[in-house]
Amino acid sequence: MIRRGAGAGRWLSALLVAAAVVSAPGPAQAAPARQAPCRAAGVVADDRALAEQLRPSMTGKRLGRAVSGSSIACARAIVSAVQARGLNRRAAVIAVTTAIAESTLNNHTVALDHDSLGLFQQRPSQGWGRPDQLVDPTYATNAFLSSMVRKYPDGSWQTGDVGAISQAVQRSAFPRAYSPEALDAELIVAALWGTAESAPVPSASAKPTGPLQKALITAATVLGPIATRNELALTDWNGDGKPDLALVNGSGTVTGKTEVRIMDGATNFAALILTTATALGPTDERFDYAFADWNGDKRPDLFVTQRSGAASGRTEVQILDGASGFQQILLEPTAVLAATDERFRFAAADWNGDDRLDLVVTQTSGTGTGKMEVQVLDGAATFQKHLMPATATPETAGTGHPVVVTDYDNDRHPDLVVLQKSATAAGRTQVRVFDGEKQLRRQLSKTDSVAGVTTHLDLLITDWNGDKRPDLMMVQKAATADTRTEMVIFGG
Repeated sequence: MIRRGAGAGRWLSALLVAAAVVSAPGPAQAAPARQAPCRAAGVVADDRALAEQLRPSMTGKRLGRAVSGSSIACARAIVSAVQARGLNRRAAVIAVTTAIAESTLNNHTVALDHDSLGLFQQRPSQGWGRPDQLVDPTYATNAFLSSMVRKYPDGSWQTGDVGAISQAVQRSAFPRAYSPEALDAELIVAALWGTAESAPVPSASAKPTGPLQKALITAATVLGPIATRNELALTDWNGDGKPDLALVNGSGTVTGKTEVRIMDGATNFAALILTTATALGPTDERFDYAFADWNGDKRPDLFVTQRSGAASGRTEVQILDGASGFQQILLEPTAVLAATDERFRFAAADWNGDDRLDLVVTQTSGTGTGKMEVQVLDGAATFQKHLMPATATPETAGTGHPVVVTDYDNDRHPDLVVLQKSATAAGRTQVRVFDGEKQLRRQLSKTDSVAGVTTHLDLLITDWNGDKRPDLMMVQKAATADTRTEMVIFGG
């Protein structure tokens, strides 16, 4: 087998990253490698017919006239994943070119070289994902595309040599393996794509325009991979005007306490500015966290909401003092609602302009109205009375999408931001904003970001560049090429 060089690219957008293996023709194996079908339906008559149609025109070194119905079925899975992500036909050509060179469009379930698996010969040990994920053509294709998007920001993958782009993503020890397969890939994709493309190929001079279309930064943080349970938040911890990235780890810590780490936004999160155990014992999935300045000392404090399991039998809120490194309690556990569950999200914001932080409670599903509902508890009354009773928004309940409360339009009224990671009409991550000034009954905006499916990412809202326009941060906690937590911010 041909072995690749060391090293790997990084990314998320979507966003996964890696190193892979290009296999060259070699001696016959003692036993053929086991393979999995690329589609649930397996190879169908249309796949075989298309292979027969294309065979006379196929000239590549790896696949060429050996194209089969199985090859087409696997290419079809790749093209479908590209279209679902909202990328155009050229992205599919690049991906299929790579898969031809890597696996001859075979979904290998047993490693041929090192631990390389699947259509793209991606390696679990290099951060692509788990073995079971890498033999899922949809996951594997998205992993490849995410790396490509990161290495070629602002749509720059739309131009240039296809083989060179494949090589930049795969980092093969044999960089010339890809280009000879590009023509075959183009023929296959042209036949599979149909008459309607998801997006036209822009000219070489075209630049992404509009909100959430252009990456402001991509960066690997100082942290290694972090568990899914760990919660992320943005806050300006050191008062330098740059959002810092905070991580709350509630369980499994060395200290046995809930711990907080904060990464410095001024260094693109490459340096830690705080690592501390808090005054809290271990916390788990019943707890929600938020950072905001409760006592007006210009230091972010930690709001901890326990949805259930509290001694009172109700939802309780307590606040830890940021100025003390979260060692002192500003607000002892205070019952505010009946017991809640994972359908409820909690945020701190000054809802009524009295310079006191209020508690914004969003019920994302299971409401009587069938809509996402929001209620607001008055901080001046220690959350014991309502500023706004449970109010139905236009957003359909049951979606499970992340929600953020922030002043999105700079009118001094907190707004509700709903982040839909998948299953949008355009196949892109969508941001919907509901107007706080109108008691969240009116939709302010709906924006499709440049990113495709982002179900594997944490999404946050921040004004990264100080232009008074909210930006969208996407964070990949694990399965990156160099094993560090990675992020990208798209400008609003």
